[in-house]
Amino acid sequence: MNTIRVGLLVYPGCMPAGLFTAADLFQAVNRRTGKKVFEPLWIGAGDSSVAVPGGPVLELAYSLDERCDAYLLPGFWAESAADLDRMLARQTHVLDWLRKLPKQAALWTYCMGVALLAESGRIDRRRATATWWLEKALRQRFAIVDWDFQQPVMEDGNVITAVGANGYWALIGKLLTTLLPPEILRDIEQAMFVPRANITHPVFRPVELLAQPDPRLQRLIAYAQTVPSVNLNLNSAAQYLAVSSRTLSRIIDQGTGIGAGEWLRLIKLRQVGNALLSSDAPVKSICEELGFADVASLMRSFKRVTGMTISQYRQQYGHAVNSFSPGSR
Repeated sequence: MNTIRVGLLVYPGCMPAGLFTAADLFQAVNRRTGKKVFEPLWIGAGDSSVAVPGGPVLELAYSLDERCDAYLLPGFWAESAADLDRMLARQTHVLDWLRKLPKQAALWTYCMGVALLAESGRIDRRRATATWWLEKALRQRFAIVDWDFQQPVMEDGNVITAVGANGYWALIGKLLTTLLPPEILRDIEQAMFVPRANITHPVFRPVELLAQPDPRLQRLIAYAQTVPSVNLNLNSAAQYLAVSSRTLSRIIDQGTGIGAGEWLRLIKLRQVGNALLSSDAPVKSICEELGFADVASLMRSFKRVTGMTISQYRQQYGHAVNSFSPGSR
């Protein structure tokens, strides 16, 4: 296997955690195989140093002109279409560079880094995924992309895209499973304490705390998670926020597009889903811990919402969140 020169792109406003993770994992691969499988190169847009928001100033050894076989583009934080527009407007240098890259260059990105590829035209008519809470904005702005927001990671030719700020785990896992045998992956994941990726059923997306643009809904999710399911209702939730039930219904409907009662139930069922994946506890224990009336009604509600039984959910998503080594599944 020839050495793969990977450009780790740092640009103003990016979230570079995935770049550090990738660099460490690439070094682990090289040490485990005894060969230089990867050569990570830190490349920068513009000056030789880039300030990371809320973090250090990174001194970069290489410019964008450094030729690489593949490039890893980190994401950036965006909570709204306006955030997306502002960030893309700042990245003219990066976008021009992307447009000029050779067609054969491999491009790997996650979170809102996918928007950079879309804006530059590199994923026109290609299948791609991205962080779901800006689905509407991405679909409207980049209608020519073949979006599939149901997938946590997607490969189309020499492009790999993944969802979420920690999507680099799924992306790197997808990459390494195609390049390395299972026994090497197992050694690397054990040595590096590879964490579980946070992948859950798409039906629970409307109750992800960080996806809520309204801080009142963020507060309400945190509150609802502490209340037994049998005690959680529209009246108690409205009282917590010090608003009327009608006002709360309007807030939830406008913010999520889901009825208030169904949205509150989703919060508790998402807790059930998380509990199913984080332990082997029996359903009865989870039912009692989260305050559901009885096991039978919990199982019916869970099946109605997810379309899956408890055991099916554990089997599908329990496997999805394990480490990226196929030999460990």
